[in-house]
Amino acid sequence: MPLISPKIPNISFYLRTTKPFHNINIAHDFFQLISNYGSAYRPYKYGNFEPMKQIFDENRLDDIIAAWLGGQMYSQDDLEREYHESQLMAKGRKPSKISYFVGWRNWTDTDSVLFNSVSVDISKIFLERNKAEFERFVRFCDDLVCLFRPAHAELYDYISSIECTSTHNAFIPDRLDIRCPALKWRTYFGPPYIELLGREVILNAPCWKTEEIGETIVLQLTETVFEEIPQELRQNVVDYFEQSVDPQIRSNLGTGFIFRPFSAAEQYSKRKKLVPVFPVQEMFGKNLDLEKVAKMLRRY
Repeated sequence: MPLISPKIPNISFYLRTTKPFHNINIAHDFFQLISNYGSAYRPYKYGNFEPMKQIFDENRLDDIIAAWLGGQMYSQDDLEREYHESQLMAKGRKPSKISYFVGWRNWTDTDSVLFNSVSVDISKIFLERNKAEFERFVRFCDDLVCLFRPAHAELYDYISSIECTSTHNAFIPDRLDIRCPALKWRTYFGPPYIELLGREVILNAPCWKTEEIGETIVLQLTETVFEEIPQELRQNVVDYFEQSVDPQIRSNLGTGFIFRPFSAAEQYSKRKKLVPVFPVQEMFGKNLDLEKVAKMLRRY
């Protein structure tokens, strides 16, 4: 099915990590960070499912953290000992219209790596009207990266990124265990990608700028997210990374093995792509089926 453009244009941030989320402290730190950024970042309602009905009240943080943990305030021992998964949604009001989605589990199935994730959407109009607000949102995303220490994260204009996110009539798989996702406006490479691609290689990529944020290296394609990203620039950057990979790997995988497709005109190939080795064992709780754990780890 094709992607559906939102009624209100958004700037989006998406973070994927193997760091465990079944922890009261990390939930508390997340809400504290939101509070530190003020009213534009503060949710109005929250819940585990739509429609969200609970009013976000920072004076009742225990209730909000319970929602993060799956609906009740489990003990840390419970969270470690048994299978748990949860999703938390929150949304704000005008002018930012910010919304959050957090998804996690303390287990991952044997078919794919199910990364713990945080996504944030904010009104493009709100950020376009004020350069300082846009720079503030970038800092907020950088702080989320420092807090959650992702394997990969990306900041982008949702609508303008569609051509490098979907084919003509179907989603391109966005599983990190299958492929390195297409490069968005601002891409954060965590330790697995730094080890795979090389620190200096990423830092010297031919784009607007690169910088180190926490444990990640950021690749920013253009000066601002509000300008169109030239197709030639995407091509040059992808070509650069393909040429930087070990010649033997290049020979074995052929062409188009990294950061592709980045255009809707390209056909998605299911043959093997270049992907990092992810420390997926970090996500696991205690006393889970060790045979299943071993089977999963053998795949990576």
